[in-house]
Amino acid sequence: MSGNENDDRVVLADILVSDPELMESVLAVFRELELTDQFHALLEPLARWSGASWGVAIGPAGEGRTMIPLATSGARKDARAQAMRPVEPSTLRAWLPHDLVVFEGLGPFGETVEKWPGDPPAHSVVLPVRSPRNQLAGAVMLTVDEPPDEALRRRMLELLNLTRPAAGHGLQLVAMRELIIKDDTASCFNRRYFEEFLPEELSRARRFHTALSLIFLDMDNLKSVNNRFGHAMGSRTLYEVSVRVRAKIRKFDKLFRFGGDEFCIVLPETESPGAVEVAERVREAIGGQAMLLDEHPEGGVTMSASLGVASFPLHARSQKDLIQRADRAMQKVKASGKNGIGVADGDEGGEADGG
Repeated sequence: MSGNENDDRVVLADILVSDPELMESVLAVFRELELTDQFHALLEPLARWSGASWGVAIGPAGEGRTMIPLATSGARKDARAQAMRPVEPSTLRAWLPHDLVVFEGLGPFGETVEKWPGDPPAHSVVLPVRSPRNQLAGAVMLTVDEPPDEALRRRMLELLNLTRPAAGHGLQLVAMRELIIKDDTASCFNRRYFEEFLPEELSRARRFHTALSLIFLDMDNLKSVNNRFGHAMGSRTLYEVSVRVRAKIRKFDKLFRFGGDEFCIVLPETESPGAVEVAERVREAIGGQAMLLDEHPEGGVTMSASLGVASFPLHARSQKDLIQRADRAMQKVKASGKNGIGVADGDEGGEADGG
């Protein structure tokens, strides 16, 4: 919309008279506060107008960075969404220099043709979703037989332009959410987000029959740092641990501070052997070089960690059992000398969560 309120009212009044369906679509987006809900409201008319065989809206993940599928047309959960490539905002901006781009087939958005369920589309129409300040909130991709004609392009872009203020508000909520889900001390995610993220990933693993692993990590000697140098240095150590761990995991893996000197790492689509490899990289990263060298250049502080690994569905089928089994595996390492990796017992345990 323009910056002039009277001009905005004239534009909306003209649309109400000339295209009431467009106007209703605009209002449907403004009724939603969350970006995900806005994307659902945008995707429905865009897919219907274009005759798309399938559509997906991608937007920021829970931490507000990587763009992942947030809404799909048709079935609520579609295997094609799992074949979409996670996209960094800078990459998405490079792919979308204009307000509407048409790619042959999947374009750059699909992982590979082999992973795409069914026949690839003839064309992919991609429309960026932006705020009034031109911030990229996400994008809508429609798989179509024929690219839209000029009249349809104008209508689609009009919907996106008129709903920019809603996208701006949605991005503000994402920024506020980032503050809520971060641990200020360790600069990773907090337990509140862990309690939200893990059940979502477990649900996804069940639906698509994939593995998921959890690493429970406990620092072996943080108490000695607090006693020798004070709690400020203990907090600095937690931050250094977080930095080292995040450097050894994938972008879509998540590190959480579980509490005190305990961390959890959630590894989607990772079986137990792969999780053990990650745990070993993490253990070596924590103990491989002294910490607090800036404050204590004469030698710093040597740290170590005990880690426990549990995997779905091999070791557990519920969130509670997964956490307990990873924790018990870690406790066995603590009891037998610390600075090592334990793996949960091999049989499935506990009852599956519903859903």
